[in-house]
Amino acid sequence: MRLFILAFTMLLVLANVSFAQGVWDNYPSSNSTPVENPNPVNVQKEPLYYTPTKQKIELISKQWYIGGVKAAPEAAEELIKSNPDAASEWNTSKMFAYPALILAGLGGGAFGYGISSWIQGDSDVGRPFTLGGLGVTGVAFLLIFVSNSYVDSAIEIYNKSIGFDTSLQVKVVPTPQGGVALALAF
Repeated sequence: MRLFILAFTMLLVLANVSFAQGVWDNYPSSNSTPVENPNPVNVQKEPLYYTPTKQKIELISKQWYIGGVKAAPEAAEELIKSNPDAASEWNTSKMFAYPALILAGLGGGAFGYGISSWIQGDSDVGRPFTLGGLGVTGVAFLLIFVSNSYVDSAIEIYNKSIGFDTSLQVKVVPTPQGGVALALAF
């Protein structure tokens, strides 16, 4: 186990050194003098993403689409937050998502420690950590599910506010017999 930790640590050190060397190579040498450009060019920077107004937002397979065009998550978040009700749902989703990420990390760590202890023969420690890690990770998955439902709700609220109907609608409609019924519209 110590050999694995040592090897993993050395791998991280080497990776960090390689990134540092890549950054260091971009700096000029100490004996070079800076040169100013005599003809400064005024360059207009383009925005990182385009934020259209009043476009339908969709989240399909973890890809954001605004008006049918693939968009950055930041653009979709900006549009959703332009509606106060949708922004409230969006913030509630984040309230569930952040603790879920922390719990998933803790649960995964406890599960990994428990499995490694169990393999080494220490079942008194391994079993509780393994089962506890699975339980905490299960709670994290539940919180992510709840968070995703709030994201979907925020998208639906925003789309309804700009005049787009939802993909699935449940309505109360009159029946031929004179009563009312719930109808699904796709």
